[in-house]
Amino acid sequence: MSEIKYKHLEKVRDLIETCYRCGDCRTAIRPLVGRYQVCPVREVIPVKWEPFFARGKIMLANGLLKGDIELSQELADIIFQCMICGSCKIVCNYSYHPSLLHPISQIMDHPKIWEALRAELVDAGFTIPRHSEILDYCQKNYNPYFENHEDRVNWIPKDKKFPKEAEYVLFTGCTEPYRMSDILQNLIKILDVANVNYTALGIDEWCCGSVALRTGNISLAKTLAKHNLDAIKKTKATHIITHCAGCYRTLKLDYPEILPDFNFKVLHVTELIQNLLENGQLKLINEIPKKVTYHDPCHLGRHAKIYDAPRYILNHIPGLEFIEMKRIKENSWCCGAGGGLKSGNPELAINIAKTRIEEALETSSEMLVTACPFCLRNLKDGVEELNSEKTIEVFDLLEIIVNSLE
Repeated sequence: MSEIKYKHLEKVRDLIETCYRCGDCRTAIRPLVGRYQVCPVREVIPVKWEPFFARGKIMLANGLLKGDIELSQELADIIFQCMICGSCKIVCNYSYHPSLLHPISQIMDHPKIWEALRAELVDAGFTIPRHSEILDYCQKNYNPYFENHEDRVNWIPKDKKFPKEAEYVLFTGCTEPYRMSDILQNLIKILDVANVNYTALGIDEWCCGSVALRTGNISLAKTLAKHNLDAIKKTKATHIITHCAGCYRTLKLDYPEILPDFNFKVLHVTELIQNLLENGQLKLINEIPKKVTYHDPCHLGRHAKIYDAPRYILNHIPGLEFIEMKRIKENSWCCGAGGGLKSGNPELAINIAKTRIEEALETSSEMLVTACPFCLRNLKDGVEELNSEKTIEVFDLLEIIVNSLE
């Protein structure tokens, strides 16, 4: 029996062969939105050639399986210019309309193909140098930010003590403890006001593995996931809560595939906060007299279908006027930060963010709110780079909630 040349691509061969090359993943038409480019990368790059939208990349994957092309750095440079945002999946007929399927086909999942392509490239030694640096450090110190692992707990207030066991375990991720500690401090303030029975992993928590999965290092992702599962089990928790959209997507969707004995219920904090509001455990009292619009993070929205909880919360904040952008929910435009693009090609990431900021400005809102640290950072960078005569401030949703609590 001959050895399988592309073990990652073989797992998604049916998906690759499902594509019938219609090209709908290039341009979409949606009610209220009209005609628009599907792929944010293809919209902002100067040369809009085939590999910069889904059909072209799938043809490249097919060419690899057929032996028509070989893995190369040139191919890596194309495949890594993608946030894996899933916009292409949403517009694909095969992704939502089973009646169109051929008997041997299946529901399309473009992100799975892109991640398999990246895994093949990484295994063959073709990647983005910055990604290699980040993942090498993460292998040794369990975070992608070149920080000491021990500093992961520096965000915790000195008077805060977590119990060893609890119903909920808070998974903090890496971005927030190392770069945005105010988000976590706002979160525990909300949980404490609502008397939620929760704990945190502290020093026992490692990177969730999202960075490794999105950039092609499957082996590292599995190592990180197995460690975190063992740490979570020690807490006796039945639920995992997290704010980071990347962690949420990884824990909710990837861990069950990587870890056969993973049987925890994973909640994004907006889901939990909605439940707390509905049950009367949390009350929003102070008025926020602002016009606000909301950006759907791709990992939270398109990937995990969490659309209603953040909007429920915003609509229950006194005095706040919530205004939707034209492209929302499954059609939401990516912020540009995901899939390793922010680290590998920051200029491209910010250019994509500027497009989203322009959409937010069209609503005449004073505040752009999101629920993802990556989106928060890149959208803020987009505001700064856009340098528009109109102004809008970017906030994390938890900050708005805390201001309404006090």
